[in-house]
Amino acid sequence: MPKMILAFLGLTITSLIVSGYIALFSMKDLGQYSLENSTHLGDSAITDSTNALESLGEKLLEQKTRDISVQCEIYIKTHPHMSIGDLQKNEEFRKIAVQLVGKTGYTLMYEKTTGIMRLHPNHEFENYSMHNLSKTLPSFWEIFYQSMNGSVLGGYYTWKDPDGSIRQKYMFMVPVKDTKYMVAATTYIDEFSKPAEETRKKISMTTKNIGMHINNRIDNTRDSFVNFMIILIILATVLSFILSRMITMPILTLRDGVKALGLGNLEHKVSIHTNDEFEELAESFNKMTADLTDYMERLHCTTAEQERLLKELEIARGIQQSILPQKAPDIKGAKFAATNIPAREVGGDFYDFVPVAEDFWGLTIADVSGKGMPAAIFMGLSRTIVRASTTANLSAKSAITHANELICRDSTSGMFVTLFYAILDTINMKLHYINAGHNPPLLFREGENNIIELEAKGIPLGVAQDIEVEEKEISLLTDDILVLYTDGVTEAINENEEEFGKSRLIQLINDSRLLNAEEIVTTVQNEIISFAGNQPQYDDITLMILKVTG
Repeated sequence: MPKMILAFLGLTITSLIVSGYIALFSMKDLGQYSLENSTHLGDSAITDSTNALESLGEKLLEQKTRDISVQCEIYIKTHPHMSIGDLQKNEEFRKIAVQLVGKTGYTLMYEKTTGIMRLHPNHEFENYSMHNLSKTLPSFWEIFYQSMNGSVLGGYYTWKDPDGSIRQKYMFMVPVKDTKYMVAATTYIDEFSKPAEETRKKISMTTKNIGMHINNRIDNTRDSFVNFMIILIILATVLSFILSRMITMPILTLRDGVKALGLGNLEHKVSIHTNDEFEELAESFNKMTADLTDYMERLHCTTAEQERLLKELEIARGIQQSILPQKAPDIKGAKFAATNIPAREVGGDFYDFVPVAEDFWGLTIADVSGKGMPAAIFMGLSRTIVRASTTANLSAKSAITHANELICRDSTSGMFVTLFYAILDTINMKLHYINAGHNPPLLFREGENNIIELEAKGIPLGVAQDIEVEEKEISLLTDDILVLYTDGVTEAINENEEEFGKSRLIQLINDSRLLNAEEIVTTVQNEIISFAGNQPQYDDITLMILKVTG
């Protein structure tokens, strides 16, 4: 019997010792497995976010290059007599062509056929032939050479820093329209992914700390287990099974949690209530998964929000551009031209050419109260209603009165729209018009010093349900120029807070009488841009020109 007791006790103690060591090694393996899987999940999330941020950075760099190309084109066209030497010395043009992009990037300008650098942040590169870099920087030269035929393209290349380190850069190139120059923007692409890299470091540090914490807890558990084994040997064999279960069950629970984590289930929680180190280990495990979930959610939200805003602006811009006429109508005896420049990504101004009936065309220019997205939405509503009300209606007064009723009925936002609407009789060259609180268009007549302002009684649409508008008529003569505009033209301000003004607009039109309608629009647009300088555009700019050719 004693032998049996001793044998049973020996078997019990042996099984406890074996199970204890198995448990300890399993705990280490499980801890290592959980850390490896959490690190892998974090790296995967960071890699996806890095790719998304770099892709977004490429789009931003492309948009920056296109914007500067347009600005350079406008400046060069408005200063046609300036040579490349004059442009290099001109500080105003240099500020346009050479700009910082983020912390490490910049823009530059070069000749597309010769590859000679003309404007660069480093003056030593100016008038320098980029052919000299074909051997030393082959990846850069491959991209640069493809752009010398005026192609729009972008790509990656390696760049050697002064300290000898090799880093990857991205460059996008766009030609300056109707010139021999190209504009390029380049930057270290990892600048855009810095937030993701910083988060990677935080996740790595947190994972390392949790790993150290888990290892410490495992060591503490091991010491406690050894001491506990001594007590178990003294107490009795009967308790061996119970104590073994007390040790193995939490470990199995932790194992299940690690497996769930390995399958990507970050919401899984380990529930252990033993009031000992296993419970603390479980709490550490749960904290690790919660921290990892929080980091991944913040990364996802940051990337998703940036992509959502960019997509919404692209969609809104595309919708508004499709609403405006794509080209002016071809009418015998008259030439049209128009332009619209919103102050923000989208605006509230609009113009339209409406085919009312055979030989009758409706001309509309309008300005919605407010700016940005609300004004753009109300602009779309107003433009649709006005176009529907004026089509096949030869009475300007009746059409606009009906449009006002529909706008008041459909809109509860309290917004309104000023509008000038005219019906052009192309056979008799007569203009029937109404003015709903808009800037009176200016009629320039050959041989007369006075300017005829097309005024008529009326209030903006959307203010009241029942309105009275006055319809007037005027005959158009050969070489007459009719200028329709919104207040963004005359109220454009420069850096001295001075307005462009109606008198400056009148003088500019008088000086441009010999130009065609498109050239007049371009001249006025360039003059406003030159007048404003670096002052941000405050209001939408819309301009329509009608020139009677006989």
